[in-house]
Amino acid sequence: MAVVWTPLESNPTVINPMIEKMGVSGVKTVDVLFFEDDSIGQPQHAVILCFPEYKKVDEIMKPIYEQAKAADDSVFFMKQKISNACGTFALFHSLANLEDRINLGDGAFAKWLAEAKKVGVDERSDLLANNAELTAIHAAAATAGQTDPSGEVEHHFICYVGKNGVLYEIDSRLQFAREIGPTSDATLVKDAGAACQHLIQKLDNVSFSAIALVNQ
Repeated sequence: MAVVWTPLESNPTVINPMIEKMGVSGVKTVDVLFFEDDSIGQPQHAVILCFPEYKKVDEIMKPIYEQAKAADDSVFFMKQKISNACGTFALFHSLANLEDRINLGDGAFAKWLAEAKKVGVDERSDLLANNAELTAIHAAAATAGQTDPSGEVEHHFICYVGKNGVLYEIDSRLQFAREIGPTSDATLVKDAGAACQHLIQKLDNVSFSAIALVNQ
């Protein structure tokens, strides 16, 4: 990964202005304090999960992905080739797979997505790296958080997004989106929690955080 970005913070106050600047409207992110939280609004579109010790996570998830069912081509996926950009990739994977359900507008994100859909999985990351407007939006968000973005990055973002009644796990460092199982607008957060519970238990580290994408 020759291109290096500043990492994002898992924080709605960072992510929500980023969504707005990209031209997407009608949705926002909210903190997920626990996955069984009934107070989270509906419809629930996606969950962005940030977890620690990504190298250990790789070991835990490797056998699962060796037997996983890959999503079909209707699920938008891109391979991450920008270092420290996993937060933005998780957000982009969420938004791109909700194209028919939320208002992506006609701003920077929608224009990039239209072009990204014309190229292959590996080329989409390059298209993002060369997009000056989206790069600037990410940079502004990355410096707006409360934590120091410098130093070695140990955390990694993935997303869980619902599409056509199916929950998908999308990790931009892997080769494909993984099909999890059925979900709904009312249960997506709980379903995402169930999907990552084994990871949380095996990692035995409290430094997890999650945000949900819901309607404004």
